[in-house]
Amino acid sequence: MKSKTQNKGIINSTKEENTEKTPKKNTNETAKPVRKISTKRLIINLLIKISIIAVVIILVLNFVIGITINYGNNMHPAINDGDLVVSLRLQRPYLNAVVVYNKDEKKCVGRVIALPGNEVNITDKGELFVNGVLAVEDVYYPTFKDPNSTIKYPYTVEEGKAFILNDYREKTEDSRRFGTIDMDDIDGPLIFSLRRRGF
Repeated sequence: MKSKTQNKGIINSTKEENTEKTPKKNTNETAKPVRKISTKRLIINLLIKISIIAVVIILVLNFVIGITINYGNNMHPAINDGDLVVSLRLQRPYLNAVVVYNKDEKKCVGRVIALPGNEVNITDKGELFVNGVLAVEDVYYPTFKDPNSTIKYPYTVEEGKAFILNDYREKTEDSRRFGTIDMDDIDGPLIFSLRRRGF
């Protein structure tokens, strides 16, 4: 009996020692204050984000893609008057590509028929030949020479230029009238077009 009492005393004293060693939580300890962002700072951050987005959009529109509205039906039926066309500036023109190009400070849309070194020939029957081969196109109109042009056929496209025709080949102005277009004046091939005036 005595040993049991002694054991109980030892256990109780151990509990008391452990209790003394365990640090008590300070209930009066205050939480760390939440740092509030001022309205002025929020506005500045918002303006910075808007500015970055605006710069990115400007860079993309100037160096990556071009967006313009097609005026006239020179590319009918593929592209009509008022259609929104988007071109890829990073891609070089290729044969049969529909491109946006600059002529007399205007944006025009046409189809690349021949590239530098290619020979273009237009017959009196309204046939178009490129490098001696009859051109296969999704165009519904015959290709006749422009009576008001001084271009002689067969015609070899110069270096750094492209021969561009409209899909609507009658009573229209293209390379048959004003000659080839400088490659530097071509914005790039069309990615897609958006019809804005009916279907």
